This record gives sequence, structure tokens and C-alpha cells, in this order.
Amino acid sequence: MEQNRLIIQFIPQLAPADLHREIWETCQSRGWRFGSRSAAADAAVPFWRMDLEDCAPVTRLWEHARQRCEQLAGSPLRVVRQYANGHTYGQGGHPHRDDVRAGAYTLLYYPMPEWRAEWEGETMFVDEQGEVIAALKPEPNRAVFFDARIPHYGRAPGRLYGGLRVTIAFKLETR
Repeated sequence: MEQNRLIIQFIPQLAPADLHREIWETCQSRGWRFGSRSAAADAAVPFWRMDLEDCAPVTRLWEHARQRCEQLAGSPLRVVRQYANGHTYGQGGHPHRDDVRAGAYTLLYYPMPEWRAEWEGETMFVDEQGEVIAALKPEPNRAVFFDARIPHYGRAPGRLYGGLRVTIAFKLETR
């Protein structure tokens, strides 16, 4: 495995339509808890989180994505955690790394059935100086697989969006 190559790979239309719908229905459940933070810098900006460790549709999504992610990583992967994050207007994140170890990756999935450009809420990837190196609109059924060492953050959805911007995160590591 090539440890020095930092991967950011966008994946359009990750799930089959029926699985995408089932995952979105799961995200409409009452399992959300408020008060999560992704990094110490986010101390004043809590957001919503839902545990999805034992969620069959989300586990099926990982099984659907596994081969592609392992090809990108150049190694077999295992899921360390799987959960959903939710952000409303004003709940943008701060740049953070999901992990600092080589061989750690994140698969981030956007389960919403609709997203418009004016709703904002992009996932931003930045370099060490905070300059944007990539940005991804949270379009329905899209995903991004990336090296967990890459600093990134989710922009809050704009005022024109009255709902919850949802991402499903798979924290991964090489086996």
C-alpha cells in the first residue's frame, strides 16, 4: 500500500435506488441526539448525531462500497465506526482530521433525496494552510472516500434550507 498518497475520490450514485431510499428512511427515525462535536475547535458548535452501528441498511451500503474503497486504499479495510451527522443552518464545522494514522480512511455518504445548490452545505477539504483543495456538494446518493489525515469540514446548510443536512460516515482502517 502506498502510504504517502492522500486520496480524495468522489463517487457519484453510490447505492442502488432502493437502498438509497431505505437509508434515507432510516435517517428519518428518532435516533438523533444533539450535542456532538467533531473536534476541539467545534466546542461552541454542536450538531446532531445518530449511531448506526447495528443498522442493516447502512451495513449493506458499506458492503456495496467495500470493493471500490479497498481498490482505492490498495488494501482490505474494516469499519471502525458508522454513524450519521446532521447539521442545520448555523452548525458548520471547523477543519479537522478524522485520524492521523496512515491507513485510516473515511467514506462519507449523502443520503438526502434532494439537494439544491442554493442550500450550500458543501464538504470542504483543505491543505495545511487552510486553503481549499477540493469541495463536494452534498448531492443525493453521492459519496466521497478520503484519507482520514486530510483536514476537512462540513459547511452549514444555508438559510434557504430548513431541514437537516445528513451525512453518513464510515470510519475505516486497513486490516
